[in-house]
Amino acid sequence: MEKQRFIETGNNSFFEEYLYDQVVPAEHFLRQLKQIIPWERFTQKLIRLYKGGGVVGRPPFDPALVLKVELIAYLYNLTERQVEVYINENLPRSILSG
Repeated sequence: MEKQRFIETGNNSFFEEYLYDQVVPAEHFLRQLKQIIPWERFTQKLIRLYKGGGVVGRPPFDPALVLKVELIAYLYNLTERQVEVYINENLPRSILSG
């Protein structure tokens, strides 16, 4: 059986987690949410709904990542374009990934 694969979403920061730990406070809402919610469970449940299951065809985005983006759009009342700008400019990859 082949392993599921997902599109790499850019965890290639030079400073990795160190810089984000210095800039984003530990009590930040999204950081606390990341610790409380087991996002990996959503990946396994939602990937079954993908055609090919993440094994056949082009690699999909991680379903948990898509769910996180939708949650941010809902919480901050953002449009699709605003979400993309917000995530790229304001959120470190460490909050979204993993």
